[in-house]
Amino acid sequence: MQPNPPRPGPAQHDQPPMAGGPARRGGPSRSQAPRRPRAHAAAAVAASILALLTVAMYALFALWNVVYATTGSVSLLLENVLGGAVGAGALLVAAGFTFARRIAGAWTLCGLCVLYVVTGVFLAPVLRGTPLTDQFGWIFGFHKVNGVAIGLAVIFGVLTAVTAAIAGIVRSYGPTAATPRRP
Repeated sequence: MQPNPPRPGPAQHDQPPMAGGPARRGGPSRSQAPRRPRAHAAAAVAASILALLTVAMYALFALWNVVYATTGSVSLLLENVLGGAVGAGALLVAAGFTFARRIAGAWTLCGLCVLYVVTGVFLAPVLRGTPLTDQFGWIFGFHKVNGVAIGLAVIFGVLTAVTAAIAGIVRSYGPTAATPRRP
């Protein structure tokens, strides 16, 4: 196989111009790049802040169970510590993606918050055989540090889920930062 013969005329050292005309310095401009939808900026930031508050409450709940919980079964203590730590870690990761305005991160944050609220308020007492009135009394009674932590985690979880859903539904197609106008 033979190489292509050289073309007559001056040697061309750069790339041929693009179909839309010559490219500006640094390649195609931002206006030519396709824009992906992103989560709503204000709702994503608000959901991330609420998620951080929820993470702090789950971490406080887990820490209190590690340090001060002396009554109750070891399996319940282990469930509270692991549930609080794993829940806080998962929410922290989802909050980071939501803060980065990823739509999938906002919906993941919403789903995790709904899961944790439903699990903590309704599913856990049903599986343990605790009456729902006793569970509501413990969660919203704010009696001890762990009661305050889990009560605020439920309240912040509901608020975070609603705000994250708003961030996922309302989409933005604009740039993430103000870019200077080019001549």
